[in-house]
Amino acid sequence: MTATLDITPLGGLGEIGLNCLALEWDGQILVVDAGLMFPDPTQLGVDLIIPDFSHLLNKKDQIVGIVLTHGHEDHIGALAFLLKSVKVPVYGTRLTLALAKERLWECQIRDYEFIQIKAQDHLTLGPFEIEFISVSHSIIDGVALAVTTPVGVIIHTGDFKLDLMATQENRLDLYKFAEYGEKGVLALLSDSTNAEVPGQSVSESEVGKALTEIFQKAPGRIILACFASSVARLKRVAEAAQAAGRKLLFDGRSMVNNVRLAQELGYLCLPPEDTVNIHEAEGLPDRKVAVVVTGSQGEPLSALARMAMGEHRHIKARSGDTIIFSARIIPGNERAIGHLVNLFQGLGAEVVDQRRQKVHASGHGQADELKLMLNLTRPKFFTPIHGEIRHLVKHAELAREQGLPPENIYLITNGQRLTLTSQGEARLGEPIVTGRLVVDGGRLGSPLDPVFRSRTRIAETGLAVITFILEPENETAQPRLLAPPQVALFGIHYENEPDLTLEAARTALLTWRLFLQDRFAGPFTPDEETRLIEAIKREIRRLFKVAIQRKPLTHIQLIQVTDPASPTLINLTNGLENSAIDPVTLTDDLALTAPLVSDPLVT
Repeated sequence: MTATLDITPLGGLGEIGLNCLALEWDGQILVVDAGLMFPDPTQLGVDLIIPDFSHLLNKKDQIVGIVLTHGHEDHIGALAFLLKSVKVPVYGTRLTLALAKERLWECQIRDYEFIQIKAQDHLTLGPFEIEFISVSHSIIDGVALAVTTPVGVIIHTGDFKLDLMATQENRLDLYKFAEYGEKGVLALLSDSTNAEVPGQSVSESEVGKALTEIFQKAPGRIILACFASSVARLKRVAEAAQAAGRKLLFDGRSMVNNVRLAQELGYLCLPPEDTVNIHEAEGLPDRKVAVVVTGSQGEPLSALARMAMGEHRHIKARSGDTIIFSARIIPGNERAIGHLVNLFQGLGAEVVDQRRQKVHASGHGQADELKLMLNLTRPKFFTPIHGEIRHLVKHAELAREQGLPPENIYLITNGQRLTLTSQGEARLGEPIVTGRLVVDGGRLGSPLDPVFRSRTRIAETGLAVITFILEPENETAQPRLLAPPQVALFGIHYENEPDLTLEAARTALLTWRLFLQDRFAGPFTPDEETRLIEAIKREIRRLFKVAIQRKPLTHIQLIQVTDPASPTLINLTNGLENSAIDPVTLTDDLALTAPLVSDPLVT
C-alpha cells in the first residue's frame, strides 16, 4: 500500500485571514498557524471570525504540535479557541509567542505549553522534521518552514517579501531556500497575497526615508496610524521622530501593549527622554509631538477614529495636524477609511497615505518576488496559499510562466486535500467539512445562525413586536385575552405613529378573533399556537407592506399571567382610555367596536 501525506487547508485559501493548515501522515497531524478574520460591516454584532476546527478537534489526540509562522492576528488570533480543546505544544519565535501569550491571557487561558524557536533551528515532531527559515515581512521574527516528511520536503513560506535592506532579524534567507531547491523540494506552498501586483515591493527603508521627511517638514502635530504589531515600522517611526526632534506618544490599548512587549524583548529601543505621556504632550509645541495610534483601518472605536470625531478624551484633530495612514487598506475597509479622511480634511488637517508618499511598504512579495521563490526552490508540485481566489489563480499563472507543468500546479480551497505519495505523485483527495465560526461575545456560532440573519433583517427593515397577554390556562375554556395586544415598533419610520400602531393592534386582534371562531375550548395545542403566530405575522407584515412599503421582522409573544391582579396588568388595562389603541374595546367575545382601515384576510 502506498503511503500518503495529506495537506489540508482549514482557512486562508480563497480569503484574506483565517490561515490554518494541517499536514497529516499515518495518523499524526502537524498544524501550521491558527488565524482569525475581522468581520465586515454587514456582520452585525460579530466580534471575530475563526476557522471551524472540527476536523482537528475530532482528531485532537493525533496532533503532534502547532507551529506559528509569525505574530499577525490572521495567523495567531484563533489559537486561544483551538487551545481550549486541544492540549499540545505550540512552537514559535520569541515575538510571535509573546504576542500569542497576550491573546491567551485576554481569553483567560492559563494552561498552555509554549516552546520558543528561532530561525535555523531544527525540530522533530512525530514524522515531521522542521527547519525554520528566516523571512522578511511587515512583522519581525517571521519564519518559513521546510518540513521533511516521509514523502519528501514540503516548504511553507508563511508570509514573506524580499527586502535587501531589512535588518538581520527580518531578512529573507535566500541561501537556505536555494539549498533546499538544490536538494529537491516535493511541494511549495507559497504566499499569494500580492500575486496580482507586478514588480517588487518597496523596502521598509524607503518608508523610513519618507517618514523622516514628513516628520521634519510638518508644521504641526503628527498623528500616525499603523498596525500595532508592525515593530519594524515602529522602529522607523522612532528614528524619524528622533531625527526631527519630536517626542513620541503612543495611544490605543494594543499599540501601548505591543510597544511594551517589543521594548521588553529588545526589538524596540526607546529612551525615556524620547517618549511622553498625554499630559506631557499637551505642554509641548505641536511641531515637537508625534502621536502613534491604532485605527489605520477606520475601526470606529479606535483611537484614530475618536480623534477624528472629537470623542477622544485628550486629543482632538485640528487644523495644522498631519495625519499619516502608514498601513495598507485591507479590502472591505475602504469606506470606513474614506470617512475618516473626510473628517480629518474637514477639520483642516493634511492626510498622507501610500498613494501620495511611500509611508507604507507591503509585507507581502509582489510578482517578481514570488517568481524568485519558485526559482529558488524549484518544486515538483506547487500550491498557492494565503489569498483570495483571484490571487491564487494569478500565482498559479506565474508558476506556469516559470516553467512548472500545469498538471503539477494544484489550486485548492479550504477543506480540499492535496495528497502526496511516497512514489512522488500528487492527487486531490477527499475533501473534509470546514467553514467559519463567528465569535459573538462569549458565544461561538455559525454565520448562518438565525440570530445573525435576524440582526441583518432588523437593521434593514425594522422590528415589530406584538404581545398578547392571556389569562391563566383553563382546560375547559377558550384562551382569553386580559388586555389589548401591545405593539412595539423598532427602527420603523412612518409619519403617523399612533395610527399605524393602532392599525397593527387592530389587525392582530382581528386575526386572533378569526382564528378562535372555529375552536371550542381548551388551551392551544403546539400546532395551533404555531399556526396562530404565523397567521398574525403574515397579516402584520401585509399591513406594513401596504402602509410603508416595508415588511419588518415580526415577533409575536403569547404570555400567560399567573396573577391577573398584578400591577403591570392593571396599568395596561386602566391606561386604555388614553392609549393609542383607545378605539379597541375588549369584550368577552373579543368584538371590535371600531372599523378597520384595512381588511386583513387569514388564510
